[in-house]
Amino acid sequence: MRLTDPRFLSEGRHKDFSHFLKTQVGDLSVDENVDKMVELGFSKKDVPGLDGVFWRFVNIEAAENPELRKEISRKIKESDRSLGAIAKILIEEITRFSGCTRTCVKFPVDVGHIPELVAWFPDCKVVHITRDPRAMAMSKTNDPSGTALRTREHPRMAWLIRKMAVWFVIAQYRWTARLHLRFKGLSNYRLFRYEDLLAEPEKVLRELCEFIGTDFTQDMLEPQKGRHEHQPSSLTGKQQKAFDASAAVRWQTVISPFDKWIITVLTKQSMKSLDYDPKTHPIFRNGENRRLDVVRKGGLNS
Repeated sequence: MRLTDPRFLSEGRHKDFSHFLKTQVGDLSVDENVDKMVELGFSKKDVPGLDGVFWRFVNIEAAENPELRKEISRKIKESDRSLGAIAKILIEEITRFSGCTRTCVKFPVDVGHIPELVAWFPDCKVVHITRDPRAMAMSKTNDPSGTALRTREHPRMAWLIRKMAVWFVIAQYRWTARLHLRFKGLSNYRLFRYEDLLAEPEKVLRELCEFIGTDFTQDMLEPQKGRHEHQPSSLTGKQQKAFDASAAVRWQTVISPFDKWIITVLTKQSMKSLDYDPKTHPIFRNGENRRLDVVRKGGLNS
């Protein structure tokens, strides 16, 4: 069962599930408020704190089942009614009513909340995915629903907005590296790098399957054949479904020399902490080989 971010945990500036409880539900020691919380949660209405994709229940037929809501309400009333209990019951019951036995949940901004996640789900496997900070910075500055939107709204401040986005990525990457050093000793935590996956998909997927305790199958190497809504690239606007090694180095075509230099300098130690060395990583050697092949072919054709 694949679920998107339910926003049970998030940064303070976001209106998350806790905000929803405070502003829309009230005291959960009252049974009527538990029922109200569940009904609002499955209403698919524009409710503050429930504006994430998760709460639209796209392609989740079980969300229409009234028995699911009754069971979730019943179990929450029998629990300590804490945020962790609510998250655990909601996710587990959606999974069970959907006929699945395991769940994969995307918590994109919650790397700092690993202790809470492990406490809520003691048997979980935390798959922490990182990417080259320079690639993330270019993605952030070209984000059509974020930075790009703000630059159109405030064109005179476009340069400053983009630079702030770059500095935000630098700060986040350095913070992520510190968190990795803190959590890497946990048996149910593992770091995976995006560049590793695109350079050697089968090797990385086999390592992932071993970590989460599932069998590797060859169809995993063809994600384009699966049922999944892929996010369009912020650089090309296209939905990349298959494994494409060039996607890992595409940022090089849009980054300025200064941005590349400053990000590299300020994240060099963090990259080392995350066991990532762009100077020796095969994704860059492979990318260079592809560019050389293009040049050679162009020379022959001319």
